[in-house]
Parts: sequence; C-alpha cells; structure tokens
Amino acid sequence: MMNAEALGCIMNDLFGNVVYGGIDTDKHKYPIGSGRVTFNSKKSYMKAVQAAFVEIKTPKFTKKIQIDPYLEDSMCSSCGIQQGPYFCREMVCFKYFCRTCWYWQHALDSLRHHKPVTRNTKTSNIIAAASINGIDM
Repeated sequence: MMNAEALGCIMNDLFGNVVYGGIDTDKHKYPIGSGRVTFNSKKSYMKAVQAAFVEIKTPKFTKKIQIDPYLEDSMCSSCGIQQGPYFCREMVCFKYFCRTCWYWQHALDSLRHHKPVTRNTKTSNIIAAASINGIDM
C-alpha cells in the first residue's frame, strides 16, 4: 500500500534529513512488510529510533510501523572480545552486548526492563533506520 518514495517522504516530514527510503522485497519483487530509511543527521536518526513507532493514516489504510535501528555484525561494546548479537535501544545504553555482558549490565534494577534487539528478529511492518554520518553505536 506504500511505495519507497512515500515512506521516505513521511519519515522526512516526521524526523527530517532522509536521504533514502526503500521497501524490502522478496526475490519476486513482492514487498515483505519491512523497509529501510537512511538519515544524514544523527539528530534525525536518534529522533526516529526514540519514537519507536509511527502510525500512518491515509484515506485507504492506517498502519502502525515499528522503527528499529539498523543492526550490523559488531563486537560487544563492553568487553570488546566477543560478538555482540544483542543491541540495547534504550538511550542510557544504545550499544551492542555479548550474552555475558548483557546479563551483567542489565542485572541492575533500573535496567532490567530493557529488551534486547537482534538482527534475526523476524517481524513485519518494521522500518530500519540508519545514519550515514559514520556514527559508531
């Protein structure tokens, strides 16, 4: 129901500085329910990720989409020794963790409510937001 141009325009209207909007498709070019948006500003990127969800209302449809940070293969930000498959999107963390460091870092009562995000999460209606300013996460 939405093309890449519309996705980019909506995200630009909401957060600004969008340089790319794309809809993910399968091998037959059929949309799979997710997309990607790239920002050229860390501020816009962080606003989008902090929003977490956006509801798009049009005369033809209403859709709630989830906005997740784009995740890449990365080392654990705490120990730097192991792969960091768990990403914490909460602003007080906002980094990658290995399993051991995730449990160690999030054992505190104030951080227990944090939920890890992983690359292998299969969910439809997700927009992955990325920043192209070389921002380390």
